[in-house]
Amino acid sequence: MLALMDDPDSFVREKVDERLSELDENNVPLLDEIREKVDDPMQRSRLTELIHNLTYSSFEQEFIEYLERGVRTPADLEEGQLLLCRLDNPTLRTDLYRRQLDKMAARVEQKLYGDLTSEDRMQAFVSFFFESEYFRGAESDYMNPDNSFLHKVLLRRRGIPISLSMVMMFVARRLDLPFFGVNMPMHFLLKYETGRESTLLDPFNRGRVVSIDQCSYFLRNHGIDPLPAHFDKAPERDILSRSVRNLIYSFEEQENTQRVEELKRLLGYIMQSSAT
Repeated sequence: MLALMDDPDSFVREKVDERLSELDENNVPLLDEIREKVDDPMQRSRLTELIHNLTYSSFEQEFIEYLERGVRTPADLEEGQLLLCRLDNPTLRTDLYRRQLDKMAARVEQKLYGDLTSEDRMQAFVSFFFESEYFRGAESDYMNPDNSFLHKVLLRRRGIPISLSMVMMFVARRLDLPFFGVNMPMHFLLKYETGRESTLLDPFNRGRVVSIDQCSYFLRNHGIDPLPAHFDKAPERDILSRSVRNLIYSFEEQENTQRVEELKRLLGYIMQSSAT
């Protein structure tokens, strides 16, 4: 049927559309199996979009239920980010990426043994991501949605400031390391905080340490008056909202109006839940 979707005969196309409209979510396992065997990228894309359309309603309900449980901890934020990955691939096995984060935590933990100062641990943790695991800022294709979906960031080792920060936060939470998100306008940052000491890091630039003065200069250059709140630890719900907004901007760039509208609905649910 997929091969006939672009058939020059309008009667054939009409019949194909009728058959596809009869499908429901019960057909998804078979469609997913077919998709795995298809070599043609266009047909794979069509199958993915068809599966998405069949599953979006239940996905949307699952997202609402997730918000109702509360987004208060890094673990909650991780759950939400893995859930959003299913906008890219509706049948994605998100548990595989949770295990990948587990394995990364086990690998970096070995580098944190010994008589290390708090700063030594921070440096070892940061070095692990950018020297051992080869994560980088996506400079050449910044607006690509792949740079915002967590599973794609883990796969490609490329991301934007907020997605790279979240990978580090999700690994850090497994090791009880005090890394937190900082929702600075224009450029998301990471904060390492121990006692009265705190350090701002820029994951997009390989975890480079930055000062509040440098960040304030950056904000002023973009017409923004720096405020103390710009450098505070960000609530997990705010990080979730910002990541959804970034996806909206990415899909607007691609002129994918359907995905933009879906993401705007999800953002609306987040805003509603934060107001209650």
